[in-house]
Amino acid sequence: MLTIHTCSPAGHHPVTDTGRGPLHALHYTNHGNDVGDHAVWLDLLNPTRDEELSLEERLGVLLPTREDMDEIETSSRLYIENGAAFMTALVAFFGGEEQLQTGPVTFVLAKGRLVTIRYIDPASFAIFADHIEKQPVLCATGAMTFLNLVDVVIDRTADLIEKTAAGIDRLSRAIFRPRRQEKLESILNQLGRAQNDIAKARDSLVSLARLAAFASGLERESTGLKGEEARDWHDRLRTMGQDVASLSDHATYVTGNITFLLDAALGLINLEQNNIVKVISITSVIFLP
Repeated sequence: MLTIHTCSPAGHHPVTDTGRGPLHALHYTNHGNDVGDHAVWLDLLNPTRDEELSLEERLGVLLPTREDMDEIETSSRLYIENGAAFMTALVAFFGGEEQLQTGPVTFVLAKGRLVTIRYIDPASFAIFADHIEKQPVLCATGAMTFLNLVDVVIDRTADLIEKTAAGIDRLSRAIFRPRRQEKLESILNQLGRAQNDIAKARDSLVSLARLAAFASGLERESTGLKGEEARDWHDRLRTMGQDVASLSDHATYVTGNITFLLDAALGLINLEQNNIVKVISITSVIFLP
């Protein structure tokens, strides 16, 4: 499915004419090949081959396949080809399951537009689509759309880490409560899920850090920016890199808490088992003939 997002002065459609008049945002779903000159953000969700071929012809670039996006080598995820920048990052999301998952999303900056290719549906994309309805300036250009969308992805990852951290605090209280109401086996299962969630979030942060570092080195040919806009591009990406580094440190701290609680829960289980064995041993001695 191809969703086309536009942003231009009201009553006009050129992509780059963003400095005059109030901005107007529009997005619509397109299953064909009708991509107008006014399109700023082209979002491909589970694209068909026809949609891929149509965009490749329109933009003059070869879009990565699903297999290409799954490549783990950095050189396969971050590269420039025919003046277009291709950047693939792992994005964390809940895909209808209890545990956090990650999946690749490719960002392509080409000819003043942003193309996103994905086979997952993280909440950050719907959140950003709502944002640009209220603030069309967020998608004034392809480069600006990229920055603001990645910002939302990072913010959403931070929310997921905080949600996991809050769950860990609750489990900590449950483990060390004088009269424990929750079984330790259940707590162990929850700690295991939390460990998975924080590991997925850290994987996403690592790939986002690489993406930000790569994007900060892009030239005008890929971003279409110059002067003050180019300086703002580098400043924002530097800030993103710092935010991702801070989140990675926090995720490491949460991981340490999970490890401590796992050890504590296992220790308490061992202690309870020893007490049971002790009671059985004493009972056996008492009732021996």
